[in-house]
Amino acid sequence: MYKLAILDDDEHWCKILQGFLKQEYAMVTYKSVSSFLWELEELNQYDIFLVDFMLPTARYELNTDGTQIVTTLKGRLLHSPVVILVTAYMSMNELEVHGKQMCPEADAFFAKDAGLEILARQMKQLLTSAKTKDS
Repeated sequence: MYKLAILDDDEHWCKILQGFLKQEYAMVTYKSVSSFLWELEELNQYDIFLVDFMLPTARYELNTDGTQIVTTLKGRLLHSPVVILVTAYMSMNELEVHGKQMCPEADAFFAKDAGLEILARQMKQLLTSAKTKDS
């Protein structure tokens, strides 16, 4: 079973996602940037991350968006995890055109209204590809 970490403040979407993916992934959800980054050492255990593009920050937190989190994960974790940047503010077509410009380090992009079946398929393809590269 793969380990999935989700960084997203949208509780409703996270609950739906957890219900949909629970058969195939062991999941942890983080709702704030600080709780996520404070556990950077523990994040090494995850195979895949879903990171929300727009993350509200508390007054004491640095103003950080999902693209900066993706860059941090790719640059600071021991192994290079699969990271998908998710957003409710852009369509899949817009992400296909502008996703890599927004965040070159992300492995893929997902529009929240595209459907969870598409996300699950995308996650499986990326994890299979990453496993093939490692062996």
